[in-house]
Amino acid sequence: MNKLPNFIIENRGRVSFEFLNKGLRDFHAALDYVRDIPYGRTTNKKKLELVLTENRGTCSTKHAILTELASENGYPDIQLMVGIYKMCADNTVGVGKVLEEYGLDHVPEAHSYIVYQQRRYDFTRNIQSDKSPFDSLIEELPIRTDQISDFKNEYHRTYLTKWLKSHKLRGRWNVDKIWKVREDCIRELSGKKKTVVWRD
Repeated sequence: MNKLPNFIIENRGRVSFEFLNKGLRDFHAALDYVRDIPYGRTTNKKKLELVLTENRGTCSTKHAILTELASENGYPDIQLMVGIYKMCADNTVGVGKVLEEYGLDHVPEAHSYIVYQQRRYDFTRNIQSDKSPFDSLIEELPIRTDQISDFKNEYHRTYLTKWLKSHKLRGRWNVDKIWKVREDCIRELSGKKKTVVWRD
């Protein structure tokens, strides 16, 4: 159940302006709208308003723009998070075929979402699934909206290095190869033609 606060959107910043320009007047309407926007990368992660003007977004940009909207309207306690979870076919609909082609049952993925009063909320996609990324969450930390690019990538790659070592996978795999698997998963989720970029 959505227990996030609902508030009237005031014209208090560039993000609020863009939501109002879309005819969205309250936070819950904004949540539903962003959730239903197609999954895909914007041309510039630093310009959060592109989620609305380009009509696409990933977990990072979608939750960053919602966090920024909340902050502009006086709700700084709606916190942007990044967490590592075991991405697989069960908890991320659409990646199963990609992982199967690489002979993997899962890969660690850095996922962004929001937290309010110790509850996690995910508005990445409007897809119902029996399992959530939160069911296999390994670790998490709060981040700022300006950390969804370089910081998040570095955090993710650092974790992958530790994961490869702990699972004794460094003979066949390295961070760059796992990263390419991840890129194919993202292409699949975006509805773009999948290109297997590496395999034995």
